[in-house]
Amino acid sequence: MKKNVMVMLLALLAVPGIASATAYTDEALWRAAAITFAFENFDSLATGSDVTTLPALGIRFDPLNDGTQPTVQPYSSTGGIVRSSPNNLLNDRDFSLPGRGPLSIRPLNAGDFIFGLGMWNVGGDDQLSLSFFDANGGLIEQVTSASGIGFFGIINAAGATRAQVDFVQGNGYAPVDDFQTATRPTFEPGPINPVPEPETYAMLLAGLGLMAFAARRRKQPAA
Repeated sequence: MKKNVMVMLLALLAVPGIASATAYTDEALWRAAAITFAFENFDSLATGSDVTTLPALGIRFDPLNDGTQPTVQPYSSTGGIVRSSPNNLLNDRDFSLPGRGPLSIRPLNAGDFIFGLGMWNVGGDDQLSLSFFDANGGLIEQVTSASGIGFFGIINAAGATRAQVDFVQGNGYAPVDDFQTATRPTFEPGPINPVPEPETYAMLLAGLGLMAFAARRRKQPAA
């Protein structure tokens, strides 16, 4: 019985679709993996406004290096390559180079996680990176955007406690646009098997635990 339980557990862990984290540079593939996501293009927010939280996306932003917040700015002021007009999100407030450092992003509510995050680099002459970190500050996964313009994102089945958008090359002054977050834990679709819901894994694990307990009881000598 013990051997059967181990075999079933190994089979569960080998199910296609379970992945701790995967990087994407294709928006359509990221969305397919996310399954359910929230979206913000900053076009309905007031120009010049500070962005502290995006409640619909379930995220908040740490202050930038100088203590200010990322701001909503028009492409007409930031330049770059337009993804969705008229606004983007900028790591600066006064358009004075250099930028005010990387974007640091956390779950809006304590105890939540960032399961997926994606966005567009629209700086025109910059290249950005997105990193996911665990509760101990360890790097989970990282993806680098194309130079100038391009989507970049991560899907993480375990969930990250913090994400950071940093600069690979450029002047450190770079707008981003079309933020997208996965709104629940997801698994990458496998090439063959459909994706089980998270509660399915919980039920399987609970069943394996009961089977292991029953096997142990049977091996105990009678009193």
